[in-house]
Amino acid sequence: MDVDRIAQMRDEVDCRFARTCDGQDLWPDPHTNVSPSDEEYSRATHPERWRIVGQRADAWLEVLSTFGLASIERDATIDWGEAPSTVVTRCDRAVPRAIGAVPLVVCRSRIDGVDDAGVTIGVGDPAVVDTWIPICGCDACDNGSQEVLETLDEHLMAIVTGQFRHLRRRSTTITSLPGSLHLVGIECEQAARALANPSGWNEVSGTSWFH
Repeated sequence: MDVDRIAQMRDEVDCRFARTCDGQDLWPDPHTNVSPSDEEYSRATHPERWRIVGQRADAWLEVLSTFGLASIERDATIDWGEAPSTVVTRCDRAVPRAIGAVPLVVCRSRIDGVDDAGVTIGVGDPAVVDTWIPICGCDACDNGSQEVLETLDEHLMAIVTGQFRHLRRRSTTITSLPGSLHLVGIECEQAARALANPSGWNEVSGTSWFH
């Protein structure tokens, strides 16, 4: 793994984000010292603030192109293996130049009537849904901007470095990132066995985007 280039890429994402965020403020976790109230679970006071995730994703796409790692297709038509559960309003696709690497799909998705507030990430072609950020845009689930930005970075870095794996069998999914597993319908021990021997699972994974 090209550690130096990866570090340079992360630094450049930070620099580009300072521009793509267009002056939008970061915000702290509003629930650091207090639990969410019942009313917050049914309320999204500022859904437009989640656009900051898409602004960070734009910085990533710019850097992937600048570093020569991928070509960027704006307003792309995506062939989904299974349609996202989010309301997707537009998509960009990064097609890696490295042989064996899998494409990245970055879509804007609707939160509480704001079309481009959230981000839905897909991987592969046809694309599978990796995750959507934020998972929930209500006030109660707001843990501050830093958490969602770190989540985006974690997923995109795993894809670009070839450390992302997504296994699916019927309604059961396993998403493996460095240091974390995201599981639906399966326990950790079973997931570990499936990752060690994915026979019978549909897997999406690829090589590093770094040549």
